[in-house]
Amino acid sequence: MNGREVANTINGIRTANHVFVKWWRKENDFLDFDLLDRFMTNRDAGEEIGGVELLTMDDMWNEVKRIGGKRVNLVHEAKGDSIEWTHKVKDTVRTDHCAYTPPALLAIYDVETHGNPVGM
Repeated sequence: MNGREVANTINGIRTANHVFVKWWRKENDFLDFDLLDRFMTNRDAGEEIGGVELLTMDDMWNEVKRIGGKRVNLVHEAKGDSIEWTHKVKDTVRTDHCAYTPPALLAIYDVETHGNPVGM
C-alpha cells in the first residue's frame, strides 16, 4: 500500500479509541509502533507500507506489559491511572511513576525495546 492507500484504510476503520498504529514495511523486515496522529501526519503519499494495525490504549498497554513484564505496572488511583516503571538508567535501577498517557506508553515501549520493536 502506498501512503495514500494507508491513509484511506486507516480513515475507514479508525474509531475514537484508536490511539496507536502498529505498522510494517512491505518487505516485512521492519515493524514499528507510533502515535496514530503523528503517523498520519508523517506519511508520504508515495511511501510503501506493508500493513497497519490500529491499537487502543489497552492494546498498547498489553504490548508494553508483554515487553516490560514485572518492570511495568498499571496503578489505579483516585487521581487517575499511572504507570510504575522500574528500569535501568546507566548503572542505577530506578522506579519512575508516569501518567497513563499515549506518549508515556510509547516512550516506555521504545526504551524497553531499545528502539527495535519485536514481534509481528
